Amino acid sequence: MSASLVGSEMCIRDRSSPMAIMMVVSAGVMWAGSGLGAQNVYEKSSINAMELTAFRMIMAGIILLGMTVWEGKFKSSMKAMNEHKLLWLDVLIYAVVGLMLMHYTYFEAIAYGDAPTATVILYSCPAMVVCYQAIREHHLPSETKMFTTFLAVFGTFLLVTGGNPATLNVSVICILLSLLNGVIYSFASIYPKHLFLKINRTFILGVGMILGGLVSWAFVPDMNLAAFFEPDIIVGVMWIVLFGTVAAFLLYNTGLMYLSPEQALITAASEPIASVLMSWAFFQMSFDMIQSLGIMMVVMAIIAPAYTGKHSPFLRVRKQGNTI
Repeated sequence: MSASLVGSEMCIRDRSSPMAIMMVVSAGVMWAGSGLGAQNVYEKSSINAMELTAFRMIMAGIILLGMTVWEGKFKSSMKAMNEHKLLWLDVLIYAVVGLMLMHYTYFEAIAYGDAPTATVILYSCPAMVVCYQAIREHHLPSETKMFTTFLAVFGTFLLVTGGNPATLNVSVICILLSLLNGVIYSFASIYPKHLFLKINRTFILGVGMILGGLVSWAFVPDMNLAAFFEPDIIVGVMWIVLFGTVAAFLLYNTGLMYLSPEQALITAASEPIASVLMSWAFFQMSFDMIQSLGIMMVVMAIIAPAYTGKHSPFLRVRKQGNTI
């Protein structure tokens, strides 16, 4: 790549960074709103996590596939898929093991706890993976990884116990589901990388959403579709589908093109922060001083590597794949 081209690309990034940061932060706020929307749905209806997963995925998938038709990418994507039929198996694995389980475990964790707690625990998971890697590879991680891992693990401990190991402020099921969601989230972000290199990204996500949604529906065949359009919850449901899925996906992936790794790392903290603030504003939820300290430590674990010149495991997951 010539020096002039590199300089031009850096110039574009410099001019676009403020707008790109706003786009990625907005996506984080929308994802946070999706979790709170689910909490609102549970409180005001009898809809369960699997039903919400099925409805969200099918509706979002239809919209995303509609976008590929509008962009003129649908036919070429179908042709490429049919020329490499084994890719359909990869898409099915991505749809069920990745997308469906990722959405279901997150919504179920909220059902057993609340949206901000599930979100904060989820975001601590990538740093905790460092502990597993260190044990498996029989060597200590770098100082930066050790620091971020300590912040994530101890911050989560303070959040769920309030500093007292004899008590739990959060359901054990909520904790386990949130941690499992973090693991599945990592898989869903990394696994489809080879698919995105061959096929239109929006097409793959749209097909994956619909397939995963149909599998979810098979577990709740008597799902009442009319229940999603009840006046008390329709705003929350539409937010989950339109903003928490489709718009957030588009904003995040577009904005990420113009951000440096350090900028992307800092903006990643927007979702747990937004979830906590929005839960306080709309649900009158509160956290005591110890729990608030735990939340701050998890947020620091996300952004700390940006100030040390290192990349966190969280960033590698986000950059290698996509986020829903």
